[in-house]
Amino acid sequence: MVKQFKRFEWFRNLLIRNKITLVYVPLIIIPLFVLGFASHHIYTNAIVEKTVKNASDNSSLIITQINGILTNAISSANMLTLNLNKVLVEEQTRGQVSELQQYTKITNQLSFALVVFRDVESAAFIDQENRIYGSNLAMESEAELAASSAMLQRLRQSNGANLWFPMERREYLVTDKGEPVLTLGKRIVNINTGAPLGYIILNIRESALSAVYRDIGSIKEGSYFIADGEGRIVSSQNKDAVLQQIEEPGLRSWVVESEELTAVHTTEQGKMLLISTAIPSLNGRLISMAPYALLTEDTGKITILIILIGLVCFVFALIGARLLSNVIAKPIVHLSRHMKKIKEGNLDQQLEVGSGDEIGLLASGFNTMMGRIKELLMNINAEQRKKREYELALMQAQIKPHFLYNTLDVIYTLSEMGRTRDVQRTTKALADFYRVALSQGKDQIRLEDEIRSVMDYLSIQRIRYSDVFDFEINVGPDVLNCTIPKLTIQPLVENAIYHGLKNKPTFGQLTIEARREEQKVILTVKDDGAGITEERLLRIKGSLNDSSQQVGYGICSVNERIKLYFGEQYGLLIDSESGHGSVVTVELPYQTSD
Repeated sequence: MVKQFKRFEWFRNLLIRNKITLVYVPLIIIPLFVLGFASHHIYTNAIVEKTVKNASDNSSLIITQINGILTNAISSANMLTLNLNKVLVEEQTRGQVSELQQYTKITNQLSFALVVFRDVESAAFIDQENRIYGSNLAMESEAELAASSAMLQRLRQSNGANLWFPMERREYLVTDKGEPVLTLGKRIVNINTGAPLGYIILNIRESALSAVYRDIGSIKEGSYFIADGEGRIVSSQNKDAVLQQIEEPGLRSWVVESEELTAVHTTEQGKMLLISTAIPSLNGRLISMAPYALLTEDTGKITILIILIGLVCFVFALIGARLLSNVIAKPIVHLSRHMKKIKEGNLDQQLEVGSGDEIGLLASGFNTMMGRIKELLMNINAEQRKKREYELALMQAQIKPHFLYNTLDVIYTLSEMGRTRDVQRTTKALADFYRVALSQGKDQIRLEDEIRSVMDYLSIQRIRYSDVFDFEINVGPDVLNCTIPKLTIQPLVENAIYHGLKNKPTFGQLTIEARREEQKVILTVKDDGAGITEERLLRIKGSLNDSSQQVGYGICSVNERIKLYFGEQYGLLIDSESGHGSVVTVELPYQTSD
């Protein structure tokens, strides 16, 4: 033990400035290297992750637009099936029709389809005698080659379903023999007899797909292409690569065999970041490629900059270490400990002022500053609360003027129709609704008055949407006298009508219920309308917990008002399933005006 103590005797005999310097050197150099390495690693990973996210988002947009193009082609085929069926059946019914008339009618239908669905580049109809009617004269060339093609053979054997043929260059049924096209074929039969009438051919140019990449934009100096399950490029920004196998064997193997969505792969062009996204409609994958070196080129610069800054700080630290002394160091350490507690959120810190030198002045100023900070925080919280109250008051003042306009339009229409009784009822309901909505400036009203206001509102809406929905109100007598913030139920009912019931193809039902559970009042607004998609429902639930993410003005406004009046334990709950309606539950404290 004595020997170990003597080993450090030399350190004890050093001057204090040398002690500080000796301790500070490793404390600065080691964190400097750790900071450089960690910053390079973290920044590189962040850049790659951000690039992957951006590329994935872009890929989703690209796939959405491509699916839209394919869907338009299918819609065009379905429309042509009906229209050509009508034209051909009418001609068979009328008897003899000249070939010119028949040609004109059929080509007019094809041209009209191309006008409606602009994603389709060209279209053709082939009748049972293998006569070709094209939207463009070039489509009608090479008729014999088209009649004997495997494409037409496959369509003859089909049952009338839409058939997609892979991207290819052809000599027949195209406007440009050098342009790759994706083709949709469909067999047309007589709707009444089932007899075959002919075949529809719709072409989508590869350039229409690759144009989507340019419109949406790509990752930094990267590229996009679509490959099928055999490693053949179906669509690409590089025209020369279309319908060719992927040249790089490793890349082709990854595209065909790997199930990974992202990878860093070395190709002939260098190290590349690859992102793969499936396109089920094309039975292929959308591949995004970005040069890895370009993504991480800034990380090296930042690392060098951090090292230079660290070296400068190291030099200044050495100089500063020489100026420190034990008398100065201890108060600073004491001060830093208090600062750490403040950083952790403990603002009730007061330093003991034990001297009149600079450190003592610093401690005194620190105490004064903390007192002012706490005072400012209290003022800010009070001002923020006032601001929220003013904002909510302003929102309440805006009592849906468009509802007033629409109701006045309804009254005018009923008056024009001579429905005097309905005019009287609607006018009375409108007046009663606004009488309760204004409530002589009161913020809270009885639930009975709120329900009466909602009934007036629904009475007006039932006149406008008599064929859309019906409603039912079930309120227990033990909750009618309780008080709630006014305009709590009406915005929820309005949301249910406009976003749920109006979008439902069949007649809907709206139910409003109110009951008491111990010291709580539970209000429920339920509809069997269109419902809410899972993605939007998650955003709405997030906005109910975070007021900065407003999704749905009416729901968020009601939720904010309830929390402002009664606390965070009360508010709204929403549950919905797309296609099966929605349920909004409001929890309020049970209180009366007595």
